[in-house]
Parts: sequence; C-alpha cells; structure tokens
Amino acid sequence: MINLHSLQTIMKHALILTLVFLLSSQMVSSQNLLPLEWSLKFDSAPTETHPINLLLSWERQGVFSGDGRGCLSCSFDVSKESQKKQLELKVGLQCHVEKIVVNNTQVGGDIPEHFYSNRDQQTSFILPEGCLNANGKNRIRIYLSSLSYTGGISHNSCTLSPVNSSKPIQSVAIQMEPSDHLFTRKTPAITLHYKVNNKTTLRLVVNSDFHRRITERTFTVSPSDSVLSVNLGREITLPGFYECVALLEGQDNSGSVEWLAYRPEEIGCKDAQPSDFRSFWQETLTELKQIDPQFAMHKVDSLSRGKRDGYVIEMKSLGGLTIRGYYFVPRKEGRFPAILHVPYYGQGFQNVDQFINSTDNVIELALCARGHGLSADTFNPGFGVPGIWGYKLYSKQENAYRGIYMDCVRAVDFLFSRPETDTLRVGVRGGSQGGGLTLATAGLCGKRIAACAYFDPFPCDIRDFINIRTICQKELKRFLDYYHNPCSFEDALKVQELISTRNFASWITCPVFFTTALFDDDCPPHVGFAAYNTISSPKEFKIYPHDCHLDNRPYDALSEWLKKKFGL
Repeated sequence: MINLHSLQTIMKHALILTLVFLLSSQMVSSQNLLPLEWSLKFDSAPTETHPINLLLSWERQGVFSGDGRGCLSCSFDVSKESQKKQLELKVGLQCHVEKIVVNNTQVGGDIPEHFYSNRDQQTSFILPEGCLNANGKNRIRIYLSSLSYTGGISHNSCTLSPVNSSKPIQSVAIQMEPSDHLFTRKTPAITLHYKVNNKTTLRLVVNSDFHRRITERTFTVSPSDSVLSVNLGREITLPGFYECVALLEGQDNSGSVEWLAYRPEEIGCKDAQPSDFRSFWQETLTELKQIDPQFAMHKVDSLSRGKRDGYVIEMKSLGGLTIRGYYFVPRKEGRFPAILHVPYYGQGFQNVDQFINSTDNVIELALCARGHGLSADTFNPGFGVPGIWGYKLYSKQENAYRGIYMDCVRAVDFLFSRPETDTLRVGVRGGSQGGGLTLATAGLCGKRIAACAYFDPFPCDIRDFINIRTICQKELKRFLDYYHNPCSFEDALKVQELISTRNFASWITCPVFFTTALFDDDCPPHVGFAAYNTISSPKEFKIYPHDCHLDNRPYDALSEWLKKKFGL
C-alpha cells in the first residue's frame, strides 16, 4: 500500500521530470553535432591550452578578458546522412567573435560581445556546400577576443544541426533534494533526469570549488531509461561546494550543471589572522577620530518626492578626503531605524529610484565610498588597472581599502549624529564588495550596529579566494606590474590579509544574515562561509542554488531581513 507521503513524493518527481523535458525542449530546438568541450589558446600564450566546457563560465575555467585574443576550437563528426542536409551553425558566445572557420572555410564572424544587451542571443550561419570533409572528421575554429564578465553563469552556446530538423531532442538535467542543494545531515546525492533516443553515453563529472576532480563516472543509457540516482557519499567527505556536470554525448550533445553545498557551516580557513591585525585597525580608527567630520547636508528637490526627503551629504574621512552619499529621511516627525547601504565594486548608486519610491519609515544612507560615484572627484583609480583593488596594493598604509573601511565607519558616525536616527536600530547591508564592507563596518563599529546583512563578500578569505577564482592571481600580478613590482607576490598577499574582511567577522556582536548564490564564481560561497563561521553572535543564512553574482534575489533579501528585524 502506498501511503500519502509516498504518493506525494511520486507525483512530485513525475512533475519534475515533465518540467525537465519541457524546459529542455524549449532551450534546444534540434540535435547538436558539436561537443560541449572545446580547447582555447590565446595569442599571448600559444603553447598553453585551456580546456573549455561551454556549460561553465569563462572565469570558472581560469580565463578572462585580460587574456586577449584567442582561438576556441574542437573536432566533430558528421555522418554521411547529415552531410546531405543543410546544416545551421548557431553561435552565442560571451565575447567578440572575430572569425569562424570550419575546416578551411570561413563561414562567419564579426559578432559583437552582447552579454549586457542580450546574453542569450544567437547568430545563425548556414554551412556552405563542400566545407565539410568527406570522411566525416571535421574541425571548427572560432577566433575571439574581449571575453565578457559573466558573474558565474555561462550563457555560452555553439550548436550545429540540420535545418528544420524534426529529430526528437536529447536532454539531461540534474535534480537534488533538498531544493536549496544544501546537504548537512543527508548524504550528498543527485538524480539525473535524461531523455535519449538511442543507446548512448552519459558522463558525470564532479569537481570541488578548488578545481579538484572528485569523481568521474560514465553510464551507458538507453531509451528505456529516464532517471538515474547517484550517491556521492563516498566521494564527497569534506565540507565545501561541489560542481556537478552531466554530459550526454554522441550525435546529439547536451548537458547540465548544478552545484551542491556540503556542511558549509564547518568550512574553516587555513590562514590565521595577522598578528598585527587588531593593532593596525585600532591605530587607523584613532587616526580617523582625529579628523573633524564636518558633516553637511544639501536637500535635493529631485530626490524629495513621495513620503521622503532626499539629500546629498558630505563628510571628511581618512586622509581628509570628502566623502558623499545619498540620504533619505521619512517626511514626518520622530526617530527612525537607519540602514547604511555600502557599495559593490564600481557602484555609485547611480539609480536611487528604490530609495525615492520607498514608503518605509526608515532612514537610508547610500554611501559612495572613495572612488565611487559622488566621491570619485578627489580619488579615482577606476576599476580596471590598477583600480580600487589594485591601488597601491603593496602598501598597508596607502591601499584603497584602508580608507574605504574608514569611510564606512564615518558614515555610521554621521547616522549617530542625526537627531532623527534611532541609534538602537542602525543596520548595514551590502553585496559583493558591499558584503565585505558590511563585515568590516559591523566589526569595526561593534555595538553601534544592531544588525547586518551581507551577500557573497569581497575582499574576503583572500588566499582561498584566489585559489578558487584563479583569474584573480593574474589580476594581482597585473597590478604589481603596473607599479613595476615594488614587492613580491607573497608580500602583496600579506597586505591583502590585513584588508581581508573575514578577519573582522569575529568582532561582530549583532545578529547577522548571510545570503549566497551557488553559481557565484566572482565571490564564491566558500569565502562567505569562511567569514560566517567565525561569527559568534546570532546568525542565519540562505542559499540560492541557481543564482549567480548578477542576480537580484540574494541582494533583495538583505533589505527585507533588516526591515523585518527593525519591525518595519
């Protein structure tokens, strides 16, 4: 007899399987003769080959725009039957495609990078007659440049299929329970849902977030099969995050990728807090206190609409720099809770509509830390090379983040100076660089902060960070080259440890909310948990299994949590 719970479970899995096939049929219009695994070589290092899986982001595979021009290539087979048909090549790569060559024939090119305008756009080409080899063995080369930043989700595609093919679709998808892909007490396991028309090969590859191969399994599947359960308990034994890639191969190539989290609350950090960390920041705070803040407010009519008045505020921060921000106050008498919004890398809060249109009875200060937005007039290294992160990275006194952290502290000083602020309800929130600034602000300001909320932080847990996001090792070396290598790479990392926001986390005394996206390879979940796990105050987290660094949901949850915390 099937009980109610079992019946519900069966119905749930049936619905998931149906949805998987429906979604797959929407994403792929016909068979794909091209593999998902390619090779990439750059003109700057022609002897070095990068294996590339189109399912994964450029950054996850250790390549980025700074590598310059390159050639992406793969070999593929075309049966004699398929050679008789018109074949359509569809290209949707996140880069500038300069030229596409099949064997010795140029079939297209000059496709601009379109990640920020239409990241799922594809450009189609019909293969000219005679460009394929008679023996069916072929090679495609795509010459490219300007690899786009992706935030963690690939959006890359390159398919070759018969025009108007009626061939049923082959597809595979990975499903996990629980739905947030978080395994704490349960054994890590996944279910592969697949649809095939002929006996073929299904390959599963599992890697750690540190790029270590955990397992690779190959299954032979036939049309009579549809679901395959895979227990990973023997292979996944260490706390961390694991990338699962499923590949269906043959004359119809398709794949799927998902991440899982295994006991992330046990993640630690190999590096101890620098011995001079506390004294360094106490001395910096003392230096800030000696600077007259000279707080000033300027009401702006265009910001004062609805139920709020809007101002541009100014204050003096470390080094005597003038720092500015947008300040919004309910248009009514009383004292209100306040939320300090700290910027992500490059953010100047250019769009403040969310603050103008809000009807919440809460004060909000959107801080433009030095180098950002309104505060970029006296300090502006930009966000390229050297950029904020690379600015005098060799100097623990002159690097940008020493001043930026003090800008955040000064913003808290401003909030506490205002009569409309309920000083028992002051919170701080931010994501990415803003997540790191949230940790630093809450740690440096201690009991003045009543609650803080952060999304995947930067800079944080720096040595593990650069071993996960390997392109950052290249970036740090480019910054040092810019300054003619005034110190060794190791000495630069010692400065990074002084600004690593993980080291502030143990100073936090308020309740904390942390959100993380499993596809975020910009600020990986590992480093966010490395900070989270050192916090001893009340805390909670939420995992978004399908989101990346560019998705809004993890950011939006921060403000919602703070408002709920403050009774709004």
